[in-house]
Amino acid sequence: MKTRMMLLFIVILAICLRFNNLNWDENFHLHPDERFLTMIGNATKIPRNAGNYFNPQNSTLNPTNVGFPFYVYGTFPVTLNKLVAVVFGNDDYNNFTLQGRLLSGLSDLLIVLVVYKTVELLVSIAGSKHTYSLRNTKYWAAFFYAIAVLPIQLSHFFTVDTFLNFFSFASFYFILRFYIDNKKYLYIFLSAALFGLALSCKITTLFILPLDLAILGLAVFNTHNIKRSVIIFILYFIVGYFTVRLCDPYIFQSANFFDPTPNSIFLTSIKTLESFNNANIWYPPGVQWASKPAITFALVNLAVFGVGIPYFLMMIIGIVVNIKDQISLLRQGFEGQAKVKMTKQIPVICLLILWILSFFIYQSTQFAKSMRYFILLYPFLAIFAAFGMDYCFIILKKLIKSKTPPTTIYLTLTTIVLIWPLMFSSIYINKNSRVAASVWIWDSLPNNSLILSEYWDDALPLPTVNSMGRQFRNEALPIFDPDTPEKWQKIDDQLRRADYYILSSNRAWGSIPTVPSKYPRSTKFYESLFGEKLGYKRIKEFTSYPSLRWLGIPLDFPDQWSEEAFTVYDHPQVFIYKNVKKF
Repeated sequence: MKTRMMLLFIVILAICLRFNNLNWDENFHLHPDERFLTMIGNATKIPRNAGNYFNPQNSTLNPTNVGFPFYVYGTFPVTLNKLVAVVFGNDDYNNFTLQGRLLSGLSDLLIVLVVYKTVELLVSIAGSKHTYSLRNTKYWAAFFYAIAVLPIQLSHFFTVDTFLNFFSFASFYFILRFYIDNKKYLYIFLSAALFGLALSCKITTLFILPLDLAILGLAVFNTHNIKRSVIIFILYFIVGYFTVRLCDPYIFQSANFFDPTPNSIFLTSIKTLESFNNANIWYPPGVQWASKPAITFALVNLAVFGVGIPYFLMMIIGIVVNIKDQISLLRQGFEGQAKVKMTKQIPVICLLILWILSFFIYQSTQFAKSMRYFILLYPFLAIFAAFGMDYCFIILKKLIKSKTPPTTIYLTLTTIVLIWPLMFSSIYINKNSRVAASVWIWDSLPNNSLILSEYWDDALPLPTVNSMGRQFRNEALPIFDPDTPEKWQKIDDQLRRADYYILSSNRAWGSIPTVPSKYPRSTKFYESLFGEKLGYKRIKEFTSYPSLRWLGIPLDFPDQWSEEAFTVYDHPQVFIYKNVKKF
């Protein structure tokens, strides 16, 4: 009963963190990927029959056929949300997004349980000699995933990331179950089907495939039955392939199940997206990556923002301790049944560590290093953080001996790692900074003012309830265009005529000055603007930093130096400048 209560507490904590104010942007749809998926979802229609559903050329669920030919994700999350929306009457612009966020959060919540069950499997094949305890590891692992900040943030967005992560990790879980008991072929079917579902969410799920296949190889090659091994691998790919055909038939060229030819439109979209990952093109979202160093940028963002430094340290300790243990166990060897168990445990841990390091190094050396591209790592990081926490508990218990009760040590360690997720949760407790800024703008600025915004960013003010009977004129500065005389002639004219200039996020000023060789004049422009040398004075600033003020603790953490996407959607910094030359 006590152990069930522990898991129940962890699940409740995960629910509170993931479903805390799903309507955080008050139906203003401030996440561009959400807007895109919602527009597609609203445009699609449930096919009249199976023939229409499976036919990429005329299916009413295919984004290409409803006016969205450029689509690089899998369609399963949108299709799932569409079906649920039709059943529950939520197939409109606002409710489709909110329901999608709910499904996104549910997907991530399920990972907490799968992490728990995965550690149960790992413990079941572990030997008795470890430098950490195994009794509580599964609870710590579930807890660590429950409080991981990036999954919490992505659970508040209707994007494909949490769906992808759940199906990918569940696929790994069932292949691990088959590794432990390779007489149950059901686990292969489930793993392959879940991998197919993950691939129906996003093509990057292919990164989990080497890990799945490696563990599958360990399971079947130990039997020394080549024929059976080949059949199992073929079965895995067949089940995965047909799952994709069922759940995302539009990445294929035809409705013929036995024709694996990829859809040419989908391939074109993927190639177009890849072409954006280039420092030499003038694509606004790519500017931020031009100056970012390999490895360290992604590592800092993962450690500081993705999980938090205490969590990260536990993870590192867990990995190091496991490496040490595996080396030690290989040297010592065991007799009888213990040896059998250890031969199963050693390669799995080694494969996990190798895959984590390989995936991280590969992804962090790509041009785009967005934090969400690393989401597949987070369930595994939670597992190793749990090993690290158990190890730290044992060390602390030895250091302080019996003077402090074990419960006190657990509470102290738990409080330390909870600080960052509790701070981050304030973002969804407080009003969104763009919404708060919009309310102030409608209340405070003169009617019919000319307000400048920036190209490739959301213009303010948003149409809040206090905007009735008032209006503003709006123009966008082409700030991401090349620094040509024509660009600056236009911007200078806009600045001369405008009354106010509003930066609704750091999309431009956080990226452009990092590449002064590409944007020499734009870089100086922002230096002059922030130095108030252009005739514009900053009159108001709106922030929603991660904070503990909602708990009565006056502690804030300015996080605008993180990767752009971490702040720009749900808690951007907003600056309002006034043209003092006109007033």
